[in-house]
Amino acid sequence: MIGTDGDASRQALADILAINAFGALDAELDALCAAVSDSIADPTFPGALIPTLDAAGDIQVMIVAPTVASWRRLKPVLVAFAGPTLTSFDGIPEALVSGQALSDIVAQAQPAVTGVMRLPDDRRVRLIALRALIRARDTLARAPDLQRTAPVPTSWLLARFQDYLNVGRRAAAMEILDRLRSELRLDSLNLKFLEVQLHAAFAEWHAIVDLSGFASLCLARRTPAITGLLLEALYHTHLAKPFDAHDVDEMRRRYEDKVRPLAQPMLTVPAPITLTSHGWRIYGLEALMAPDRTDISELLGQRSGDVGWISDLLPFPSAHKESVVVPDAPLDIAREALMRVDAIDSNDLLADARAALARLTPEERALLREADPFRPSMQIAEGLEGVAPPTSWVDWLGRAADPTFMDALDVARQATTEWVIDATAGDPVAVQALAAALDRAQLSDLAAERTAQALPYLVAWLQRDPDFPRAAMTPIYASLLTLFALSRARGSATYDSSQVLINSLLSGGLDLKAYKALIADINEIAGDGFGIDMIYWVLEIVEDFLKASAPDANAREDFFHGVLARIAPIYARLSSLQQSAVGQLAAELGWNLQSLGVNQGRDTPDSFAIRIQGMRIAIYSLAESSARQAKAALEQVSTNVTVDTNADHGGSPRLRALAENADLFVMTWLSAKHAATDFIREHRGSRPLVYAQGRGFSSILRAIEDHIGGASASGA
Repeated sequence: MIGTDGDASRQALADILAINAFGALDAELDALCAAVSDSIADPTFPGALIPTLDAAGDIQVMIVAPTVASWRRLKPVLVAFAGPTLTSFDGIPEALVSGQALSDIVAQAQPAVTGVMRLPDDRRVRLIALRALIRARDTLARAPDLQRTAPVPTSWLLARFQDYLNVGRRAAAMEILDRLRSELRLDSLNLKFLEVQLHAAFAEWHAIVDLSGFASLCLARRTPAITGLLLEALYHTHLAKPFDAHDVDEMRRRYEDKVRPLAQPMLTVPAPITLTSHGWRIYGLEALMAPDRTDISELLGQRSGDVGWISDLLPFPSAHKESVVVPDAPLDIAREALMRVDAIDSNDLLADARAALARLTPEERALLREADPFRPSMQIAEGLEGVAPPTSWVDWLGRAADPTFMDALDVARQATTEWVIDATAGDPVAVQALAAALDRAQLSDLAAERTAQALPYLVAWLQRDPDFPRAAMTPIYASLLTLFALSRARGSATYDSSQVLINSLLSGGLDLKAYKALIADINEIAGDGFGIDMIYWVLEIVEDFLKASAPDANAREDFFHGVLARIAPIYARLSSLQQSAVGQLAAELGWNLQSLGVNQGRDTPDSFAIRIQGMRIAIYSLAESSARQAKAALEQVSTNVTVDTNADHGGSPRLRALAENADLFVMTWLSAKHAATDFIREHRGSRPLVYAQGRGFSSILRAIEDHIGGASASGA
């Protein structure tokens, strides 16, 4: 196969067949040539075989290998099946003749090695040679893939999924989700939970409620974070409008008819830590509809600000009324704790259950083991006897060097939403303790590897801080970025979250020493093997540096020149949009690409430029200058593309027209909470809507290329 993906290869096959005219041949030769041409779009074939007629009417077969490894695999098979005894091919590469239409189409795929196989004039030998090539194609299709990459552990894929969500790369996260599903890595319930997490990251609440089996998700054993997201989705889908309109009757009716049957199993006490004000309003409605739920009423006593005007309707217990509180028996407390463990998948609730069991007598424990409802939860809780589960990142890092801590990444994934961030961020002592724990973890190879794999979860936890990025947390941001730089696992493609930390450090302001250390970490993350998949990553970092103040202008200038030196050797292999992005930034910085021997022109359009021809693309961003730069870059790639930009703060006729008519709508992720975004989603329907992770023009272009799939190498 040639091309970046299946669509590109099929388009290349159609273009080549349109040029190749075998009308001068008889029907049998024509059919054989077409069968050989199928290798162009065959994903199992290491390259392509392209029969063609030259000016003299002789049959030639172009041999195209996308990589040197593919050529090494292809050459001996072709020599064995159709070598010098039948054709002119002896395994020596040969450049294609430039200036011909067919050669130009092949050149768009940027092959690493090419060759030419010339068939003799004898019709019988031609038939034999073409049939031999078909057998060679079938043989390679049946052969095992000796270049197969090592299997990626499921825990790494989940970390990569979180990494993409941290920076708003929806298409890349969806690709990981599809891989987990197709490779049967997770059961259907956990896949649904990941879908919920994906949709929630982009505030696609209606999509969550519309998931098949949504009612079953409300009854299943869930993490507290998933419970909070499901309640959030129910609120936005059914209750947001009547709440904003202060329509009490409509609010009651919708809750009773559409929300309550689904929400009741999830309204447990204590409430999820991550519950937002929207979720608390559902708790308030349940307390209003069920006055006997005194446990909820007690919770809501301190939540009037979150519940809003619903609190005026609630019969909160009087603070002056004296009541005699009868403590629950230890056995009753243990039963309640085990019931919560059975209903909710939470590390904190499991720790509470273990503490409750520790207060029971042996006879009371035996009684619980004999009761069917508590037996599974007892097995889980008692299986952890003698092992205190971590309750903070400091505890987790302290146990990371323990070989028996087998579920380290599972605990880290749940810690993202279960462990409180506010207390740590607001306490200098807690910040120092976490920084020291990160440093100590690097003294052990096992702890260092586990910490590196958990970095996306740590970044996601930090992003939960309502004041993120926070100046007091700068030592943590810097330590984590250094871990990204030094991690042996950074090649596993979980480096996108490093961009979050870089932006946080630049936003908070750095002194000269920290500024130079930041540049050193970025250079270390990029490494000597800087490749195409990191182009947008480094361009977005350059944009962040341009927006932030620089304590050392010379150090920043040296960093920019270092970026240019990394890009120049691979510039020719970039897609047209990547080249346009580099050109836009080079013009802004005054870079001279020609001085490095970079040819900024393209002889023929690549697959991305072909795909966007005739498209209408809409870009919604509150950073209007970035939207204009993205528009200029797209129009430079193709003169037949129409690009509209918009920054309206609310629904407008023009914004509605763009949402309804654009072939592709791009919205900056950091603007996804803006009021206009709900208007866009409402009028966009099922048409393509993609998210750019940042406000810079590079992230907009990256989102478009990820969606259209025309890049030379996808960052996903």
